Amino acid sequence: MNRRAATLSVLVLVSLAWAATGPPAYSQAADDGVPDLNGVWAWGRCLEGPGFGCMLLEADDPRLTARARAFQAAFDEVTAPKYDCAPMTIPHMFTDPYSYRIEQLEDRVVFTHGKDDVVRTVWLEGHGHPAPPVNRYFVQGYATGRYEDGALVVVTTKFTFDPTGLNSDFKLPSSTQKRVTERYSREGEALRLGVTIEDTFFLREPWVFEVRSQRDEQPLDLPWDCQLEAARQSLRLLSTDYPEDPEVVRIQP
Repeated sequence: MNRRAATLSVLVLVSLAWAATGPPAYSQAADDGVPDLNGVWAWGRCLEGPGFGCMLLEADDPRLTARARAFQAAFDEVTAPKYDCAPMTIPHMFTDPYSYRIEQLEDRVVFTHGKDDVVRTVWLEGHGHPAPPVNRYFVQGYATGRYEDGALVVVTTKFTFDPTGLNSDFKLPSSTQKRVTERYSREGEALRLGVTIEDTFFLREPWVFEVRSQRDEQPLDLPWDCQLEAARQSLRLLSTDYPEDPEVVRIQP
């Protein structure tokens, strides 16, 4: 077989492999500034303070704007999206004790979360990915990323308005102004994540925290497969803050 034929044979085999399994994972030497983040990582714990306290924005946090406090007073827990199996968004998703998987590809990084069947795609800069139109917004936002100084930096914008987008437990919303910056890097065998949340509608200043995760040797338990009736069971224990208003009615899909 001549060199041209051999080359064509290799290209055909690679094409068949891609068709069967998708593009290969991104893998480079450690000195190229790209950290190895691939794999399943356990729920992060705060670098400062015990447990996950740094990831909670309390109901009376001084960083909240007057709009945020007014929304807290108006929002009724019985209308929270989680009771309709709506997925949780970042940053509140980081507070729940579920692992997530990172897959680094040539032109993107894919995050698969162990809760709510959430998959987030981070489009790496410099690969010609078109930005969405100015009037297009997403529940999980639109995320772009770049490798910088040995870390993956992810910036997510274009979130839809979310009545529990900052914290569901304390009725803290987020607006279309929400901007979440994540910085992933390796710290020995651990994964370090720094998060900065900005939202000028509801936050007077950025909210920043850092967590550290260890590898989880167990695969993600997917699909999450939220059961609507089970999610609504909690509503039987909740009373409305506005009993004089019409009853909240949810129609079985």
